[in-house]
Amino acid sequence: MNGTKGGRGRRLVLWRHGQTAWNLERRFQGNTDIELTDDGVSQARRSARLLASLKPDAIIASDLSRAAATAAQLTAVTGLGVSYDSALRETYAGSWQGLTHEEIVERYGEQYTAWKRGEPVRRGGGELETEVADRAAPVVLRHADALPDGGTLVVVSHGGTIRTTIGRLLGLESHHWEGLGGLSNCCWSVLGEGARGWRLLEHNAGTLPEPVLGDDD
Repeated sequence: MNGTKGGRGRRLVLWRHGQTAWNLERRFQGNTDIELTDDGVSQARRSARLLASLKPDAIIASDLSRAAATAAQLTAVTGLGVSYDSALRETYAGSWQGLTHEEIVERYGEQYTAWKRGEPVRRGGGELETEVADRAAPVVLRHADALPDGGTLVVVSHGGTIRTTIGRLLGLESHHWEGLGGLSNCCWSVLGEGARGWRLLEHNAGTLPEPVLGDDD
C-alpha cells in the first residue's frame, strides 16, 4: 500500500502532538481526550516555526484536543486551514487507558509482553495495530493524492497511530512496526516519495533530543 503515482515527489510529515499531563505520568491515553500542558503548547509553537519552513501545502489532524491544539500552532504561522479526521486518533486500548506503564505491566504482563514481541494483541480489549493502520493510512494517502507534485502534507497525530501508518506506507510487515521506535512529544517523521514508493527520510526529528513519554498516546 504505497499510494504513489509514478513518483510525484510528494512529502509526508507525521507530527506527534505536544506534551500532556498523562504523558508526564506515563499514563496510556489511547483515545481519551487529554489537553496539552503549557509546556506542550510551547513545544508545538516552537516546532511549528520549524515545520513552516517546509512550506506545507495542507494540514490534517486527529480531532482529539491535544492534536488539534498542536495543529493550531502551525495554522497560526502558515495561514493554512486544518482538516480534522477521527480516523487519525490514537489506538483505542480499552482497559489499558488511564493506567500507568507500571500498572499495565503489573495487571496485563502477558498481554504486554506479547505485544512487545510483535504479536497481534488487542491491548485492553481495544484495537489491533493493523486496524489502526487500516483506518489512518487511507486518510493520509487520500490527502496526499490531492497534493501538487512536490507538495508537502503535515499529519498531526499520535505516537502509535503515526508508527503504524509509517509501517503500512513503507510496506513493512506488522510485527516489524515496533522497530521504528517512538516519537518524542512534538517531534516528527518525514516520508518522501520515490519511483518505487514511500521512503523514510527522517524519524523522530525535532529541535533537541527529548525522551519518549508515552509512546502510544
